[in-house]
Amino acid sequence: MASSLQQQAAAVDVKPVEQFDVIIIGAGISGMYQLYRLRQLGLTVRVYGAGTGVGGTWYWNRYPGCRFDSESYSYGYSFSEELLQEWDWSEHFAGQPETLRYLNHVADKFDLRKDIQFSTRIASAIYDEAANCWEVRMEKGGSARAKFLITAIGVLSAPQMPNIKGIEDYKGEWYHTGVWPHTPVKFAGKRVGVIGTGATAVQLITEIAKEVGHLTVFQRTPNFCAPLRNSPIDAETQKKIKASYPEIFRECFEKGIGKLEG
Repeated sequence: MASSLQQQAAAVDVKPVEQFDVIIIGAGISGMYQLYRLRQLGLTVRVYGAGTGVGGTWYWNRYPGCRFDSESYSYGYSFSEELLQEWDWSEHFAGQPETLRYLNHVADKFDLRKDIQFSTRIASAIYDEAANCWEVRMEKGGSARAKFLITAIGVLSAPQMPNIKGIEDYKGEWYHTGVWPHTPVKFAGKRVGVIGTGATAVQLITEIAKEVGHLTVFQRTPNFCAPLRNSPIDAETQKKIKASYPEIFRECFEKGIGKLEG
């Protein structure tokens, strides 16, 4: 009797392996675009994202001062003329909140979330040669299979933690810009140290310096940094931008910047 109950319990715990034509890892700009295009081909697609929402880099990087360092209008998707014309960038170099709002707008407009599974990290991806398909397994359990696997995790998905002796014993507050909290961090009156002076640090330092009690910056190699000279986009400039999108995207492509949206 006990053995029968155990077998029934085990059977309940076994989850069927979901089957798709394509599996995409990452719900950022590239993953969202791949989902949109593959749907057009009539393929079944499942996107797995580690965060609770879309955005990738712009979901995780929420540090003070975070913004895009190329013109906002060169960064959007070009596959939809309607999308290009309905979205107004407020600044020449958009801040993280605005870029994330844009990506959420895209997800809503094209109903992308129904094929995205959030809060899911992939633990492994194994190619089954006999079945000619990939099987991915999730950290929290469960698996899925597909003929095609696309990794859209980008180059900024794995934060580099400082290898400093004794850091594991540090009892104070510490933060990494790549995994910034979703709630505000209070720096007012505190002694703060920033490690690094790359592009991210330049944005962060200039913002938190306004409120910290004392700021120390640790720099290994000096960097050259030019003023951003950011400004709002007025109505007249907005019209010119929307009328010039073909030229803008062609210039991006020809200069080797590349259109992230294909």
